[in-house]
Amino acid sequence: MESWERLAIERKNLLLVEDDEILRSFLQACLSQHGYHVECLPDGEGIPKLLEQTKINLIVLDVLLPGKNGLYWLKWLRQYHSHIPVIMASVRSNEDERLIGLENGAKDYLVKPFRDKELLIKINNIMGMKSISDTPSSIEIGNLVLDVINNSVQKNGEEFHLTLLETNILKLLYLNAGAVVSRDEIMEQLKGSQHNPLDRSIDIHINKLRKKIEDDPATPTFIRTIRGKGYCLHLSNFRA
Repeated sequence: MESWERLAIERKNLLLVEDDEILRSFLQACLSQHGYHVECLPDGEGIPKLLEQTKINLIVLDVLLPGKNGLYWLKWLRQYHSHIPVIMASVRSNEDERLIGLENGAKDYLVKPFRDKELLIKINNIMGMKSISDTPSSIEIGNLVLDVINNSVQKNGEEFHLTLLETNILKLLYLNAGAVVSRDEIMEQLKGSQHNPLDRSIDIHINKLRKKIEDDPATPTFIRTIRGKGYCLHLSNFRA
């Protein structure tokens, strides 16, 4: 695996601590489809060792775990790994428990049952997935200059017209440079929550965009495909 691909995946490593095997497997599959690498544990006992071995960017932590409960492990995490954001999850909607979790450093709290999309939104918000509305009017990516207002891109002095959709795709990848952006995340940003998750048209638009910005679209240096995960703007081509 190339170094740029390792970095893109490492930036989105999650730990899911959940004792319900069916729910754990379901959430792992859902989050993996959206570009996240998901480690799983059935209880909190394996957390210290796993964090010694793996860089984790965010933890989803169930409250009702076998042995020491999630609140115990939340306090432990605040003491030894305070930089890692934690989302708590519980079947109990007790307001006091929720406040205890938040007061002890949890970034957010989910009451079961919850929709996988709700968890994904909370994770994206914490991880800093940026919206295309955050894009400046002109951006540079390697030897490309994207004119957001006029939907055009200059490459080595030559100008190419982009469709609005192509411009928005490039904007979104630019804002999340180095991170994997899943097809579903792209469709969510471009078409809203009503998009069809089976719609593969985004691949067609990516291919058309590559023909305009890549020296060799068959071996792209800007927009890389992360198989089974989505797309990533190559970090060495990114300039803030």
